Amino acid sequence: MELSDFILKALPIPVLELITVITGFFYLKKATNAIKNTKYLVIFLLITFIVDLIGSYAAIGYFSNYSYFGFVENTPFRRNAWLFNSFMIISFSFYIFYFKSFLGNKKWKLILKVLTILFITSSIINLLFTDIFFNGSSKFTTIIGTLLLFLSVALFYFELLRSDVILKLKQFLPLYISIGILIFHLCVTPIDIFSKYFDMPSGNEVFVNLKASVLLYVNIFMYLLFTFGFIICSRTNKSS
Repeated sequence: MELSDFILKALPIPVLELITVITGFFYLKKATNAIKNTKYLVIFLLITFIVDLIGSYAAIGYFSNYSYFGFVENTPFRRNAWLFNSFMIISFSFYIFYFKSFLGNKKWKLILKVLTILFITSSIINLLFTDIFFNGSSKFTTIIGTLLLFLSVALFYFELLRSDVILKLKQFLPLYISIGILIFHLCVTPIDIFSKYFDMPSGNEVFVNLKASVLLYVNIFMYLLFTFGFIICSRTNKSS
C-alpha cells in the first residue's frame, strides 16, 4: 500500500471524528439541560480525535518508507503502540464510567467501579512488566476491557427495560453511543486478539491492510451513528 492509498483510506476517520465533535458541541449548545456525563462524552471524543491524529505518524512513516518521521524509524516509537496501549486503558475506563452513570442499582455501580479500578491497575502493571508497551496491542487490556465494557452496556440495557426511557429511545443519546461502541469492539477486538496469526517472515502487510479496512468501515459506522444521535437528540432538546 502506498502512502496516498493509506491517506485515502484513513482520511474519512479523522474527518468523521471532527464532524462528530462539532455536532456534539452543537448538541451541548442547544440542549442546555444536558447532563455532565454528556459534556464529558463530547470532550472525550475531542481528545480521541487529537490522539488519533498524533498516532497517525506511525502509519505515515511506515507507508512513506520513513520519508516522513524518519527520526522514529530505528526507535521503539516507530510504532504507535505506546500511545494507543495507554489510551486504550483510558478509553475503556471512560465508556464503562459513562454507562455506569446511568445505572440506578448502587450494588452494580459499586461492582463496576471496583472492577474498573482493578482493570486500570492490572492493565498498567501488564504494560510495565511485559514488552508489549512498544511492540503491539495489549491483548490483556483489549480482552478484559471489552468484557467489562460489554458488561456495563448489558447492565445499561437492563436498566432501560426497567425505566420509562424505553418509550422514547429515539431521543435517548446514550443508546446511539452504546450501539456504536458495541459494533466497533465486536469487529475490532477479534482482529487485535488474533493479530499474531497475520505475522509473516517478510512482514505483516496483509494484516496491516486488513486492519486498516476493518477500522475504516467500523469507524465510519460508529461516528456516523454518534453524529446522527447528536443531531436527532438536539432537535428534541432532551437531557441525556
